[in-house]
Amino acid sequence: MEVIGGEPGFIGSRMRGRCFGHTLNLSAKALLFGHNVEAFEEQLSGEAALSEAEHTLWRRKGPVGKLHNLVVGVRRSDQLTYLLRSIQRSEFDLSSDPRIRARQPVDLIIDNDTRWLSQLYMIRRAIILRPFIEQLVLKHRQQWEQDNRSKRTGNLRKSAREPRICLEENQLTVNDWVVLEHLAKLLGFYEDSVKTLEGDGQQRKRKGGWVGSYGNVWEVIQGFEFLLEVLEDYKQLASEIPAAEHFRININLGWEKLNKYYSRLDETPIYYTALALHPAFRWGYFENEWKDNTKWVMKAKQMVREVWESDYRHLQVVRSPVDDEPVAKRQRKYYNPFQAYCERTRLVLGYGLVKEEATLSDDINEEINELGLW
Repeated sequence: MEVIGGEPGFIGSRMRGRCFGHTLNLSAKALLFGHNVEAFEEQLSGEAALSEAEHTLWRRKGPVGKLHNLVVGVRRSDQLTYLLRSIQRSEFDLSSDPRIRARQPVDLIIDNDTRWLSQLYMIRRAIILRPFIEQLVLKHRQQWEQDNRSKRTGNLRKSAREPRICLEENQLTVNDWVVLEHLAKLLGFYEDSVKTLEGDGQQRKRKGGWVGSYGNVWEVIQGFEFLLEVLEDYKQLASEIPAAEHFRININLGWEKLNKYYSRLDETPIYYTALALHPAFRWGYFENEWKDNTKWVMKAKQMVREVWESDYRHLQVVRSPVDDEPVAKRQRKYYNPFQAYCERTRLVLGYGLVKEEATLSDDINEEINELGLW
């Protein structure tokens, strides 16, 4: 990279852009599966689906692993799949509400091994179907006992093997469901962030008539700050949930993974520069969000100044002609918490034009410190 960068005259490490989606993927996996995610994936790749070894590997991963085993067991059994649909249909038909009677049964969503978004969709559907899942396990156990009970003694046959989804160690407890509900909310914040930051950063007319862009480089720092703040809140929440050791540990691991890559943004000044030079945020964003870490603010300012001095200060300032077109309509409704966070920091910190700018003449004085005025 250093040799290649030497040709056009830039330092490769300072120009490197990191994939925010990849960072979120690593953090979400740590949140779901804890330590040694790579080793876990390698172990799974060598095991046959529904094997005892794979089943045990997943169960050790806490509520998410237990749910995975349950979903796999149901989805790979036509009998259980149809039974789950039948339970839903019976429940809907008993309702006096015509809207509920018109509903159609849905299946559990099976996850794609350790792809975190597939786990999120699996968890969300399971939460919706929780009362039907509990009835399913009960009915399946009753049917198994009936089929394996000796007609002569009335006892279960010694050779009878209890179905996996009915085994005590595989049952989702009340606390397991609490953890799954919190995981669904927490991973929902990850989903909001990654979807908002998917894009090419180009302004376009969006649904609703507003003009805006997705995947902007200045939103990367906001994405890290937003998720780290969310994880801090969940650290406190998890400490109040009984028997949720997996959840507590994994929140810390997810936070550590995010923080590790957030720290690496120091190697690439463009992230700080893009946010500092955005007219709606400027230095106010850093001074407010990092008010307890003045050294971070000073370092960010130093990095931006170095970029300014080396790449921008010597450029001639050309004023654009006055455009008679109306100002582009901005989005007024924010569809997810990450977008709302970005707007909240904009509203708090968007100062408008600084007073000094209004006094500048059309002829820019090269001696004026534009960065300082900014």
